[in-house]
Amino acid sequence: MNAESHSHDPVATAVLHDPADVAHGHGEQPHDQAAEVAHAWEHFRENALFFAGFLSIILLTVLAFNVNFGSWNIPVELVLAALRCGLIAIFLASLFKNFSIVFRTLVFTAIFLAGMILLSLWDSQVRGIGNPIRDNAHPESQNPN
Repeated sequence: MNAESHSHDPVATAVLHDPADVAHGHGEQPHDQAAEVAHAWEHFRENALFFAGFLSIILLTVLAFNVNFGSWNIPVELVLAALRCGLIAIFLASLFKNFSIVFRTLVFTAIFLAGMILLSLWDSQVRGIGNPIRDNAHPESQNPN
């Protein structure tokens, strides 16, 4: 059998297909190692800057814990906490550029946590909210007095 007789057979065409034809013959760009390395270094610089910023805020928090600012203690700690939360939000936003399985997992976790909090409130002793489960075997354990 010659190669021309296989041109109409899809299985033989897939098996005898040259992968180099796909990369170079159909308008796709050939693999550029230098561009890929430059792109990786760009991401490395971004991640290194993020890590340096986050580490510096953590070190400032530790330093602020050991220094007495008087009446400014609470505002300083709140600002540092807000900065940490902002950097964490930036990091998470970079993870969720596309609607991925990570984002779906985060949404499911938030809904699950809200459900667990509602179940805990429902089982609480708070009047108007809770309907606590009763322990009929030990009713004295249910009285707060």
